[in-house]
Amino acid sequence: MTRRRSGAVSLLTAGLLLAAVLQSPARAATTAAPTLTITPTTVGNTFTVGQQVQLGFSTDATTVSWTVRDAGGTEVAKGSAPAATLNGQLTLPISTPGWYQTDLTAVGADGTTTLGGTDFAVLTPHDFSTSTDTRIGVAGALAFGGAANPGLEAVPLMANGGISTDRDEAFWSAAETTKGVIQFPQRYKDYKAALDANNIDFLNILDYGNTLYYPDEAPATDEQREAFTRYAVAAVDQWGTEHTTYELWNEWNLRDPNGAAKASPENYVALLKMVSAAVRAKHPDVKLTGPSLAVINDWQGWFTKFADLGGLDYVDAVTIHPYVQPLDPEASVTYVNTIRSIMAAHGSTKPIYISEQGWATGTNPSAVSEPAQARDLARGNLLAYGNGVARYSSYNFMDSGTDPSNVEHRFGLVRNRLDARGALVPKPSYVATAVLARQIDELPLIGQTRFGSNGYDVAFNAGGGQSVHAVWATTPGVVAATAPAGSTVQVTNLYGVETTLTADAGGHVWVTAGPDPVYLKGVITGPMLPSGRFAMSVGPEIAGDPATGTLTFTNPDSVTHAFTVSAGGTETSGSVAPSATATAPVTYPAQESTGPRTYSATVTVDGRAVAVISTTGTATPPLSVTGSHVLNGSGQGLLRFRVTNASSHDLPIAGVDWVSGTASGTLLADTTVAAHATVQADVPLPDASTWSANLRRTGLADIKASGKLVPVAAPTVAKRHTVTLDGAIDPAVARQPAIALEGTGTPPVTGWGGPSDLSGSLWLTHDDQNLYLSAKVTDDVFSQPNRAGNIWGGDGIQLGMTAGAPGEATSTQEIGVALTDAGPVDTWRWTPTSRTGTPPGVQAKVVRDEAAHTTTYEIAVPWSTLGFAAEDRLLSATVVLNENDGTGRRGWLTWGKGVAETKNPALFNAVRLDPAGAP
Repeated sequence: MTRRRSGAVSLLTAGLLLAAVLQSPARAATTAAPTLTITPTTVGNTFTVGQQVQLGFSTDATTVSWTVRDAGGTEVAKGSAPAATLNGQLTLPISTPGWYQTDLTAVGADGTTTLGGTDFAVLTPHDFSTSTDTRIGVAGALAFGGAANPGLEAVPLMANGGISTDRDEAFWSAAETTKGVIQFPQRYKDYKAALDANNIDFLNILDYGNTLYYPDEAPATDEQREAFTRYAVAAVDQWGTEHTTYELWNEWNLRDPNGAAKASPENYVALLKMVSAAVRAKHPDVKLTGPSLAVINDWQGWFTKFADLGGLDYVDAVTIHPYVQPLDPEASVTYVNTIRSIMAAHGSTKPIYISEQGWATGTNPSAVSEPAQARDLARGNLLAYGNGVARYSSYNFMDSGTDPSNVEHRFGLVRNRLDARGALVPKPSYVATAVLARQIDELPLIGQTRFGSNGYDVAFNAGGGQSVHAVWATTPGVVAATAPAGSTVQVTNLYGVETTLTADAGGHVWVTAGPDPVYLKGVITGPMLPSGRFAMSVGPEIAGDPATGTLTFTNPDSVTHAFTVSAGGTETSGSVAPSATATAPVTYPAQESTGPRTYSATVTVDGRAVAVISTTGTATPPLSVTGSHVLNGSGQGLLRFRVTNASSHDLPIAGVDWVSGTASGTLLADTTVAAHATVQADVPLPDASTWSANLRRTGLADIKASGKLVPVAAPTVAKRHTVTLDGAIDPAVARQPAIALEGTGTPPVTGWGGPSDLSGSLWLTHDDQNLYLSAKVTDDVFSQPNRAGNIWGGDGIQLGMTAGAPGEATSTQEIGVALTDAGPVDTWRWTPTSRTGTPPGVQAKVVRDEAAHTTTYEIAVPWSTLGFAAEDRLLSATVVLNENDGTGRRGWLTWGKGVAETKNPALFNAVRLDPAGAP
C-alpha cells in the first residue's frame, strides 16, 4: 500500500517545569539568586518558517537579558527587558531556517544573576503526507519507562523532523506476565496509534526473554524457542504488516553471552528459523529482518557462520549496527562492504538496513561535540544511501538522560524531558536530519562519487533534468559544480539556510566543501571539481571585536571580471585582470558571544552570484585569568594571578575570587583592564597542591581557571647574562658552575666509550628578551644527516620547557637545534603541535672543532616564543644531547627527563632566574 505521512502536524504544548542551570557562584550573597526555569510552550521549541517563535520561561528576576546565536555561532538577536513586561515568554523575530541557541540572564533587584538558556529550530514547511520514502528512521524508545521515554508528544516532533520510521519495542516480558496469556500493554497500543496518526512506520524489535519460561535472557532450547515464537506470532497479529517491519532480537551476538544461548549464531539461526516459519505461515506478507549485528568482537566470523547456517534464507533484509564513535562515519563504510561481500559469497542480494548508528555528545572522552554529531549523522545517512543501504535508523531520538559524562545519556537528536534547557528541545542533529529529509524526500539515488582525496558527492534524481547533490569533504576546499550557463543552483547548508547561485558564462558555480554536508539542487551536469578560484581566511576573533579576513579571487580566464563580496552585512567590490589574483577584505560585526564560528561570503561575478565560500574559526573571550607559580627576586614563592584583555577596548571586571587549599581571597576588585593589557596581583604561595580562580563580570558569565602547585626545593640557578652568539662560550658563562653531561643515558648510549665518546657541559643564563643555553660537547664522531623536524635523529640538542615548577603546566615547548651535515644550523619546534615548524625568533650558533672533537652550542630562545614571563623567574626545563656516529641514533644524554624517554613535563628540572648578573 502507499505509505502516507502527514505534513504540518500541530505540536502539543508542554508545561513541564525544569531546573535552573549554571547559577553564577560569585561571592557569598545576602539574598538568593533569581530563579530561572525553561517552560516550552511549543513542544520541542520547534517552529516552521512563518510561525512566531516564542520561548517560554519563568523567573522571579527583575530583568531578563537574552542573546540568540545561529548554528554558525553568529548573534542574530539580543536584548533586555523587565521580566514583568515579558510575562514569561520571549518572542523573537526570526524566520530564517536553522538551529538556534538562546542564552538567558536573569538579574535580580540586587544585581545577582542566574544564567540559563534553551534551543529552538525553525524548519521550512514540507508536505510529507503522500511520501513513500522510508529511508530515515530513529530509535524512538517509546516502549521504555521513566525519563528515557520521550512521550507521545514526541511523535509529531519526529514527523515534522522528517522521520519516516520508528525503531521501537513491545517487550515479551511485558506482554506475557501470566503464562499462556499474551496481552500487550495499552501504552504500547497508544504509541503505535500515535505513529499511525502521524504516518510513521514501525520497525518492531521482537526481543528478549521471559522468566516465566527460562532464567536467561535468550532462548536456548526448542521449548524456549517455541514460547518466544508464540510471542512473535502474537506481535504480528497485534501490529500487522502494513507499515510495520519486524527485527528479530537486538544485537544477539553481544547479548547474554554467558547464558545458555551463548550469543551464538547457531542458537540465533535456530530461533530465526522457527519464528520465520510460524509467522510467515499466518502472515505471508510479513517483513522480517535480522540479525541486528553489533560490529565488534569477531563480528565477521559470527556473520559468516550465520550465513553458512542458512540465516539469510529467513530474513527479508540484513540489519547491522556499525558504530564507530568518536570516529567519523566514513570509517563505517568498510563494515557495510564486508557484510555485502559475505552475503554475495552466499548468493544473497537482499537489502541492508543500518538499524542503529549514532554519536553521543557530552563531556565523556569518547563523546563528540553537538555540531559534530549533526554532521556525522547527516553523513552517516548519506554514506549509507550512497552505498546502497535501504534504511538508516539513528540511535536515538531523545537523550535518554541528563548526565553529560554518561555516553548512554546523550545519543539523542533532542534533549531529555528533564533537561534544564527544555523538554525535547532540538540539538543541532535534529535540524540537520530534518533538512536532509526535506532535501531527498522520495528522490531516487543516482549514485556516489568521490572528488579530490577526501571529498564525497551523493546524488539524487530530482526529476526534470535536475538533481540534488550532497557534498562534503573531510578536509575543506572549494569545488566547482557544472551547470548550464545562466541556470540557477539552489545551495542549502546543513541547517537549511538557502542561497541561490547562477552559473557563470563558463557553466560553473562554486561552494566550499567541508565537514558539514551542503546540498546543491539544479541541472548539475558534471562531477564536483576541486578549484582554486576562490579562497577565504579569517583571523582569530576576539569577542567584542570585529572578525576580519580576506577573500582571494584567482582569475584563470582571458577576460577581466568585476566582482562583489558580500560578507557580514557589508559589500566590497573590485576587479581582477586575466591570469591575475585580487583580494577583498571581509569583516564580520563584533559580538560578545564566544565559541566556534562559521564565516560565509557570497561572491557575485559580472552581476551573477556564483559562489558561496566559507571558513571556520573560534571566537575567544576578550578576558582571561591565569594563575602562575612564580619566584620573587630573592627566590620566595608566590602565586601570581593575571587578567589579560585581548580586545581593542577597555573592560571592567568585578574582581577575581581565588581559592588554594585553606587560603582564599578576592583580588583586583572593581578594576578596569586596558585594551591589549594585563593586570596582576600576587599572594604568598599557599601550602596546597591546587588553585582555582573565578573572574567575575557584572551581568556576564564568570570566567574560571584552575591549576596545580608543586613545591620547589633546590632549583637550578640561571644568572642574568646576555650571550654573544659567536660559537665560543662567553667567559662570564664559563665561570659559572656547569651542568655536567656524561655517563649513561636512559636507555644507555649504545656502546658508550666514556667522556671522549660523548660528554658535555651546559649553562643556562637569561636576560629580558631571551633564555640562553650554552653547551660545550665532546663527541669523537659528529653526524647530523637529517633536516628540520628529523634532527632529533642525529647529533644535536633538544630543549623541553614549561612555565612554573615541573608538573604544573601541561603545554610543553620542545625545541631542537642542530648543525646539519648540509651546512646550515636548523632549528625546529615539535610541540605544541599547533605550532610545529621553525620556531620564530630562535637564534643559534653551532661550531664544530673537528680537531678537538668538540661542538659548541649557543642558543637564544625568546620569551615571546615560549610564551613565558621572564619576570616570573620560575620555569622547568630538560636538555637532551642526541648521539649519532654515522650509523643512526645511538641514544642520548640528558639533564632532566621528560622528552627523550617519555613526554612528561613533570620530569623536567626546576630553574630559577636569578636577577643577579654573572660575574
